[in-house]
Amino acid sequence: MTFKIDRAQFLRAAGAATVAVAAGQAAAAEEAYKSSWPEKTIKSLRHPSLKNRVVLITGGSRGFGWFIAQELLAGGAKVVLTGRGEEALKKVAAEVDQKYGKGRCLTVAGDVSNQADCARAVEATVQGFGRIDVMFNNAGRSPQDFGSGGAGANDSQKFYTTPDEALTTIYDTNLKGVWYMSKAAAPHLLKQKFGKIISVSTSAGNMARAGNSIYGPAKAALEVMHKCWALEMKGTGVDVNIVLPGGASDTSFIKQAVVAGDVGSRATNGRLLPGDVIVPAAVWLCTDATNGMTGERVVAKNWDLTAATPDEAFKKCLDPHVPMPQLM
Repeated sequence: MTFKIDRAQFLRAAGAATVAVAAGQAAAAEEAYKSSWPEKTIKSLRHPSLKNRVVLITGGSRGFGWFIAQELLAGGAKVVLTGRGEEALKKVAAEVDQKYGKGRCLTVAGDVSNQADCARAVEATVQGFGRIDVMFNNAGRSPQDFGSGGAGANDSQKFYTTPDEALTTIYDTNLKGVWYMSKAAAPHLLKQKFGKIISVSTSAGNMARAGNSIYGPAKAALEVMHKCWALEMKGTGVDVNIVLPGGASDTSFIKQAVVAGDVGSRATNGRLLPGDVIVPAAVWLCTDATNGMTGERVVAKNWDLTAATPDEAFKKCLDPHVPMPQLM
Protein backbone atom coordinates (compact mmCIF):
# COMPACT_ATOMS: atom_id res chain seq x y z
CA MET A 1 0.00 0.00 0.00
CA THR A 2 1.27 3.45 -0.88
CA PHE A 3 0.33 6.38 1.32
CA LYS A 4 -2.05 9.02 0.04
CA ILE A 5 -2.58 12.66 0.86
CA ASP A 6 -4.45 11.77 4.08
CA ARG A 7 -1.29 10.47 5.77
CA ALA A 8 -2.17 12.36 8.96
CA GLN A 9 -1.71 9.30 11.14
CA PHE A 10 2.04 9.56 10.57
CA LEU A 11 2.28 13.21 11.58
CA ARG A 12 3.85 14.00 14.91
CA ALA A 13 2.78 17.01 16.88
CA ALA A 14 6.41 17.96 17.48
CA GLY A 15 6.84 18.49 13.75
CA ALA A 16 5.20 21.88 13.80
CA ALA A 17 7.38 24.71 12.52
CA THR A 18 7.51 28.36 13.46
CA VAL A 19 7.10 31.37 11.28
CA ALA A 20 9.74 34.09 11.41
CA VAL A 21 9.60 37.59 10.05
CA ALA A 22 12.91 39.18 8.99
CA ALA A 23 14.11 42.10 6.85
CA GLY A 24 10.59 43.40 6.34
CA GLN A 25 9.30 40.29 4.56
CA ALA A 26 7.63 37.18 5.91
CA ALA A 27 9.75 34.04 5.74
CA ALA A 28 8.66 30.74 7.23
CA ALA A 29 11.39 28.93 9.09
CA GLU A 30 10.92 25.18 9.35
CA GLU A 31 13.12 25.04 12.44
CA ALA A 32 11.34 22.46 14.58
CA TYR A 33 11.77 19.70 12.03
CA LYS A 34 10.79 16.27 13.22
CA SER A 35 10.08 13.71 10.54
CA SER A 36 6.47 12.80 9.81
CA TRP A 37 7.72 9.45 8.46
CA PRO A 38 7.92 6.31 10.61
CA GLU A 39 11.30 5.98 12.30
CA LYS A 40 11.85 2.65 10.53
CA THR A 41 11.55 4.39 7.14
CA ILE A 42 14.00 7.13 8.06
CA LYS A 43 16.60 4.71 9.42
CA SER A 44 16.34 2.60 6.26
CA LEU A 45 17.55 5.57 4.20
CA ARG A 46 21.02 5.54 5.80
CA HIS A 47 22.73 3.74 2.96
CA PRO A 48 26.49 3.13 3.39
CA SER A 49 27.24 5.10 0.21
CA LEU A 50 26.08 8.31 1.89
CA LYS A 51 29.19 8.34 4.07
CA ASN A 52 31.14 11.47 3.01
CA ARG A 53 28.99 11.92 -0.11
CA VAL A 54 29.07 15.60 -1.09
CA VAL A 55 25.67 17.04 -1.94
CA LEU A 56 25.10 20.63 -3.04
CA ILE A 57 21.51 21.71 -2.35
CA THR A 58 20.07 24.98 -3.60
CA GLY A 59 17.42 26.57 -1.44
CA GLY A 60 18.89 24.58 1.43
CA SER A 61 18.05 26.76 4.42
CA ARG A 62 14.35 25.84 4.66
CA GLY A 63 11.57 23.69 3.28
CA PHE A 64 12.38 20.66 1.15
CA GLY A 65 16.06 21.57 0.94
CA TRP A 66 16.56 21.76 4.70
CA PHE A 67 14.56 18.60 5.41
CA ILE A 68 16.53 16.64 2.81
CA ALA A 69 19.84 18.04 4.05
CA GLN A 70 19.18 16.88 7.62
CA GLU A 71 18.48 13.30 6.60
CA LEU A 72 21.54 13.26 4.33
CA LEU A 73 23.65 14.49 7.24
CA ALA A 74 22.16 11.80 9.46
CA GLY A 75 23.33 9.27 6.87
CA GLY A 76 26.90 10.57 6.91
CA ALA A 77 26.87 12.94 3.94
CA LYS A 78 28.46 16.36 3.68
CA VAL A 79 26.25 19.15 2.40
CA VAL A 80 26.64 22.55 0.84
CA LEU A 81 23.55 24.72 1.26
CA THR A 82 22.79 27.78 -0.82
CA GLY A 83 20.13 30.43 -0.43
CA ARG A 84 19.46 34.12 -0.82
CA GLY A 85 19.24 34.77 2.91
CA GLU A 86 22.64 34.92 4.56
CA GLU A 87 21.25 35.04 8.10
CA ALA A 88 19.09 31.97 7.53
CA LEU A 89 22.12 30.09 6.22
CA LYS A 90 24.19 31.06 9.24
CA LYS A 91 21.45 29.76 11.50
CA VAL A 92 21.19 26.35 9.84
CA ALA A 93 25.00 26.06 9.65
CA ALA A 94 25.21 26.58 13.41
CA GLU A 95 22.50 23.96 13.92
CA VAL A 96 24.36 21.46 11.74
CA ASP A 97 27.60 22.05 13.64
CA GLN A 98 25.85 21.43 16.94
CA LYS A 99 23.80 18.42 15.85
CA TYR A 100 26.04 16.62 13.34
CA GLY A 101 29.52 17.96 14.11
CA LYS A 102 31.75 20.59 12.56
CA GLY A 103 33.14 20.20 9.07
CA ARG A 104 29.99 18.62 7.63
CA CYS A 105 28.28 21.67 6.16
CA LEU A 106 29.23 24.69 4.06
CA THR A 107 26.88 27.52 3.19
CA VAL A 108 27.05 29.85 0.21
CA ALA A 109 24.79 32.90 0.01
CA GLY A 110 23.70 33.67 -3.52
CA ASP A 111 20.91 33.69 -6.07
CA VAL A 112 20.62 30.83 -8.56
CA SER A 113 19.30 33.26 -11.15
CA ASN A 114 22.80 34.79 -11.16
CA GLN A 115 25.17 32.58 -13.15
CA ALA A 116 28.23 33.91 -11.34
CA ASP A 117 26.68 32.95 -7.98
CA CYS A 118 26.04 29.44 -9.30
CA ALA A 119 29.64 29.03 -10.46
CA ARG A 120 30.83 30.33 -7.09
CA ALA A 121 28.69 27.81 -5.20
CA VAL A 122 30.08 24.87 -7.17
CA GLU A 123 33.63 26.14 -6.80
CA ALA A 124 33.16 26.56 -3.04
CA THR A 125 31.91 22.97 -2.86
CA VAL A 126 34.94 21.58 -4.71
CA GLN A 127 37.38 23.71 -2.74
CA GLY A 128 35.75 22.94 0.60
CA PHE A 129 35.15 19.21 0.22
CA GLY A 130 37.38 18.24 -2.69
CA ARG A 131 34.54 17.10 -4.95
CA ILE A 132 30.85 17.30 -5.74
CA ASP A 133 28.82 14.09 -6.03
CA VAL A 134 25.23 15.30 -6.21
CA MET A 135 23.81 18.53 -7.62
CA PHE A 136 20.38 18.86 -6.02
CA ASN A 137 18.35 21.69 -7.58
CA ASN A 138 15.68 22.59 -5.07
CA ALA A 139 15.52 26.41 -5.11
CA GLY A 140 12.37 27.84 -6.63
CA ARG A 141 10.05 30.81 -6.65
CA SER A 142 6.32 30.47 -6.13
CA PRO A 143 3.57 32.11 -8.19
CA GLN A 144 2.13 33.10 -4.83
CA ASP A 145 5.00 35.59 -4.55
CA PHE A 146 3.29 37.55 -7.32
CA GLY A 147 -0.36 37.37 -6.39
CA SER A 148 -1.27 34.17 -8.22
CA GLY A 149 -2.67 31.49 -5.95
CA GLY A 150 -0.90 28.46 -7.36
CA ALA A 151 -1.16 25.08 -5.65
CA GLY A 152 -3.80 24.89 -2.95
CA ALA A 153 -5.41 28.21 -3.85
CA ASN A 154 -9.10 28.84 -4.43
CA ASP A 155 -8.41 31.92 -6.53
CA SER A 156 -5.83 32.46 -9.25
CA GLN A 157 -4.61 35.28 -11.43
CA LYS A 158 -5.07 35.34 -15.19
CA PHE A 159 -1.98 35.58 -17.37
CA TYR A 160 -3.06 38.96 -18.75
CA THR A 161 -3.16 40.51 -15.28
CA THR A 162 0.02 38.85 -14.00
CA PRO A 163 2.99 41.24 -13.62
CA ASP A 164 5.81 40.63 -16.09
CA GLU A 165 8.17 40.49 -13.12
CA ALA A 166 6.64 37.10 -12.29
CA LEU A 167 7.57 35.71 -15.70
CA THR A 168 11.16 36.92 -15.42
CA THR A 169 11.71 35.91 -11.80
CA ILE A 170 10.13 32.46 -11.94
CA TYR A 171 11.81 31.47 -15.20
CA ASP A 172 15.16 32.90 -14.08
CA THR A 173 15.03 30.90 -10.84
CA ASN A 174 13.06 27.74 -11.59
CA LEU A 175 14.47 27.03 -15.04
CA LYS A 176 17.57 29.08 -15.81
CA GLY A 177 18.85 28.68 -12.26
CA VAL A 178 18.80 24.90 -12.65
CA TRP A 179 20.59 25.26 -15.99
CA TYR A 180 23.30 27.47 -14.44
CA MET A 181 23.87 25.22 -11.42
CA SER A 182 23.88 21.99 -13.41
CA LYS A 183 26.12 23.41 -16.11
CA ALA A 184 28.63 24.52 -13.47
CA ALA A 185 28.56 21.11 -11.75
CA ALA A 186 28.58 18.90 -14.86
CA PRO A 187 32.31 19.17 -15.74
CA HIS A 188 33.28 17.98 -12.25
CA LEU A 189 30.80 15.09 -12.35
CA LEU A 190 31.94 14.03 -15.82
CA LYS A 191 35.60 14.22 -14.88
CA GLN A 192 35.15 11.82 -11.97
CA LYS A 193 32.81 9.63 -14.09
CA PHE A 194 30.24 9.67 -11.33
CA GLY A 195 27.53 11.96 -10.11
CA LYS A 196 23.89 12.81 -9.94
CA ILE A 197 21.81 15.78 -11.05
CA ILE A 198 18.45 15.84 -9.28
CA SER A 199 15.86 18.58 -9.63
CA VAL A 200 12.51 19.24 -7.96
CA SER A 201 9.47 19.51 -10.20
CA THR A 202 5.70 19.58 -9.75
CA SER A 203 2.71 17.36 -10.50
CA ALA A 204 1.61 17.08 -14.13
CA GLY A 205 -1.80 18.46 -13.25
CA ASN A 206 -0.13 21.56 -11.85
CA MET A 207 1.69 22.26 -15.12
CA ALA A 208 -1.40 22.97 -17.20
CA ARG A 209 -3.89 24.63 -14.92
CA ALA A 210 -5.65 27.98 -14.93
CA GLY A 211 -3.66 30.54 -12.96
CA ASN A 212 -0.38 28.69 -13.34
CA SER A 213 0.72 29.78 -16.79
CA ILE A 214 4.23 30.73 -15.64
CA TYR A 215 5.16 28.25 -12.90
CA GLY A 216 3.57 25.24 -14.61
CA PRO A 217 5.21 25.64 -18.03
CA ALA A 218 8.56 26.39 -16.35
CA LYS A 219 8.40 23.01 -14.60
CA ALA A 220 7.28 21.29 -17.81
CA ALA A 221 10.30 22.76 -19.58
CA LEU A 222 12.50 21.66 -16.68
CA GLU A 223 11.41 18.06 -17.06
CA VAL A 224 11.94 17.98 -20.82
CA MET A 225 15.34 19.58 -20.30
CA HIS A 226 16.28 16.80 -17.87
CA LYS A 227 15.14 14.17 -20.34
CA CYS A 228 17.55 15.69 -22.86
CA TRP A 229 20.38 15.78 -20.31
CA ALA A 230 19.79 12.15 -19.36
CA LEU A 231 20.18 11.16 -23.01
CA GLU A 232 23.23 13.39 -23.51
CA MET A 233 25.00 12.02 -20.42
CA LYS A 234 24.05 8.38 -20.88
CA GLY A 235 27.00 6.09 -20.23
CA THR A 236 29.08 8.77 -18.50
CA GLY A 237 28.32 7.64 -14.95
CA VAL A 238 26.23 10.78 -14.35
CA ASP A 239 22.52 10.21 -13.68
CA VAL A 240 19.86 12.87 -14.25
CA ASN A 241 16.46 12.58 -12.57
CA ILE A 242 13.39 14.53 -11.49
CA VAL A 243 11.75 14.23 -8.08
CA LEU A 244 8.46 15.82 -7.04
CA PRO A 245 6.36 15.64 -3.88
CA GLY A 246 3.18 14.54 -5.63
CA GLY A 247 1.03 17.41 -4.44
CA ALA A 248 1.11 20.73 -2.63
CA SER A 249 3.13 20.26 0.55
CA ASP A 250 3.18 22.00 3.90
CA THR A 251 6.26 24.17 3.61
CA SER A 252 6.66 27.93 3.49
CA PHE A 253 6.42 27.69 -0.32
CA ILE A 254 2.64 27.56 0.19
CA LYS A 255 1.70 30.87 1.76
CA GLN A 256 -0.50 31.01 4.85
CA ALA A 257 -2.77 33.45 3.02
CA VAL A 258 -3.50 30.63 0.57
CA VAL A 259 -3.77 27.73 3.03
CA ALA A 260 -4.42 28.95 6.56
CA GLY A 261 -2.59 27.62 9.58
CA ASP A 262 0.93 27.43 10.91
CA VAL A 263 3.54 26.00 8.56
CA GLY A 264 4.07 22.42 9.68
CA SER A 265 0.51 21.86 10.90
CA ARG A 266 -1.51 22.16 7.69
CA ALA A 267 -1.26 18.56 6.50
CA THR A 268 -3.81 17.54 9.11
CA ASN A 269 -6.66 19.30 7.26
CA GLY A 270 -6.17 17.14 4.16
CA ARG A 271 -5.38 19.97 1.74
CA LEU A 272 -1.60 19.59 1.90
CA LEU A 273 0.91 16.76 2.07
CA PRO A 274 3.39 16.76 4.97
CA GLY A 275 6.27 19.17 4.36
CA ASP A 276 8.85 16.38 4.39
CA VAL A 277 6.95 14.09 2.02
CA ILE A 278 9.80 14.37 -0.48
CA VAL A 279 12.54 13.17 1.89
CA PRO A 280 12.76 9.37 1.45
CA ALA A 281 12.67 9.43 -2.36
CA ALA A 282 15.06 12.39 -2.54
CA VAL A 283 17.59 10.85 -0.15
CA TRP A 284 17.43 7.46 -1.88
CA LEU A 285 18.17 9.13 -5.22
CA CYS A 286 21.44 10.38 -3.69
CA THR A 287 22.63 6.86 -2.81
CA ASP A 288 24.45 4.22 -4.85
CA ALA A 289 21.24 2.17 -4.80
CA THR A 290 20.05 4.28 -7.75
CA ASN A 291 23.31 4.34 -9.72
CA GLY A 292 22.61 3.95 -13.43
CA MET A 293 18.99 5.01 -13.07
CA THR A 294 18.55 8.08 -15.26
CA GLY A 295 15.80 9.96 -17.04
CA GLU A 296 13.24 9.04 -14.37
CA ARG A 297 10.39 10.99 -12.82
CA VAL A 298 10.06 10.13 -9.13
CA VAL A 299 6.79 10.87 -7.30
CA ALA A 300 7.79 10.98 -3.64
CA LYS A 301 4.36 10.54 -2.04
CA ASN A 302 4.12 7.04 -3.54
CA TRP A 303 6.89 5.66 -1.30
CA ASP A 304 5.53 2.30 -0.19
CA LEU A 305 5.38 2.05 3.58
CA THR A 306 4.56 -1.65 3.39
CA ALA A 307 7.62 -2.62 1.33
CA ALA A 308 10.26 -4.83 2.93
CA THR A 309 13.20 -2.76 1.66
CA PRO A 310 13.79 0.86 0.64
CA ASP A 311 14.56 -0.33 -2.90
CA GLU A 312 11.09 -1.84 -3.15
CA ALA A 313 9.50 1.21 -1.53
CA PHE A 314 11.28 3.50 -3.98
CA LYS A 315 10.15 1.55 -7.05
CA LYS A 316 6.56 2.56 -6.31
CA CYS A 317 7.63 6.19 -6.81
CA LEU A 318 8.73 5.71 -10.42
CA ASP A 319 6.34 7.28 -12.90
CA PRO A 320 5.50 5.20 -15.98
CA HIS A 321 7.53 6.12 -19.06
CA VAL A 322 5.86 7.89 -21.96
CA PRO A 323 7.40 7.94 -25.48
CA MET A 324 6.92 11.69 -25.90
CA PRO A 325 5.91 14.47 -23.48
CA GLN A 326 2.23 15.32 -23.84
CA LEU A 327 0.09 17.74 -21.88
CA MET A 328 -2.74 18.60 -24.28
